[in-house]
Amino acid sequence: MKKWLLLFVLSVPCFGARLKDIALLKGARTNQLFGYGLVVGLSGTGDKANELTESSLGLVLRGLGVDVKNQKMDTKNAAAVIVTATLPPYSKSGTKLDVHVSSVGSASSLEGGTLMMSALRGADGKVYAMGTGKILSMKKSGGGGGGGGANGGQNLVTGLIPGGASLEREIPQNFSTMKEFRYQLLNPDFTTAVRIARRINEELGGKYATAVDAATVDVLPPYHYEPNPIELLAQIEVIEVEADNRSKVVINPKTGTVVLGDQVRISPVAIAQGNLKIEIRDERAPAADAAGGDTAGKKDQKLMVMKRGASIADIASSLNDMGASSEDLISLLQALKASGALMAEIEMQ
Repeated sequence: MKKWLLLFVLSVPCFGARLKDIALLKGARTNQLFGYGLVVGLSGTGDKANELTESSLGLVLRGLGVDVKNQKMDTKNAAAVIVTATLPPYSKSGTKLDVHVSSVGSASSLEGGTLMMSALRGADGKVYAMGTGKILSMKKSGGGGGGGGANGGQNLVTGLIPGGASLEREIPQNFSTMKEFRYQLLNPDFTTAVRIARRINEELGGKYATAVDAATVDVLPPYHYEPNPIELLAQIEVIEVEADNRSKVVINPKTGTVVLGDQVRISPVAIAQGNLKIEIRDERAPAADAAGGDTAGKKDQKLMVMKRGASIADIASSLNDMGASSEDLISLLQALKASGALMAEIEMQ
């Protein structure tokens, strides 16, 4: 019998998450940077007969004052790459950024190469950072087991340069002059948005926050915070709010992992799965005779009777005690959902 792992997400009314963990301040966002570059210093693993790489290398050399006189260049030690980086919010000039490079030609490996100075641009086309440095090979996802083959579990046509880019242009973010702030929920929910507004108003002692929709809460700074609204942001970002979410059950059949919330409820229903029988009953319904009736002639069948409103966590725990396999639990959850008795969304991974 395949063992399975069950994780419960219990709802505790007195527990809350910090506002900064469930919502983002508008304007405080990451930005993607991208560019084109050349990797040199490869040991014969670069692009083979690539016109793009040859042309790019010729332009670089001419820019350095080297006249190649239209000579055909061997590019086996060079590779054309796309360069990307993520610009965190509040970054200032001189901030170091990690750089990712990915081959766009026929290179078989970027390992041991060096990225030449490359411009990293934003979505507006402006240059925000310059990147260069020695390339480290990237690990393949899930490539750690079984020795990793000839490449040792590495993806040789992509690479990482830790701190390889330096920020040259800042993205303007001046919160000290703003007269209104907007928080955007990471998981939009009307209940959570209203709770955030209420908790902010309680903290500030007035009606300064308003839930605009399921994903947005606007905050007007009190008069005494107008000279320095940064203090206001520091005060309200640590306010604890009890976040509310839709009921969801996450299932990974490959690993036998089931993650579910304690708030998930089951309507009255009866299900038979193999030698298991489960009944969710209304409290007013008469109890069946577990020793006879429906179970007559099925002495080996295991019966579990639960009251209406029982949580899926209760059922799963009981199934685990009865020795049910992961397949039994997953089949049960899918059947409950199909019948409309499971009041939750099922997400298969």
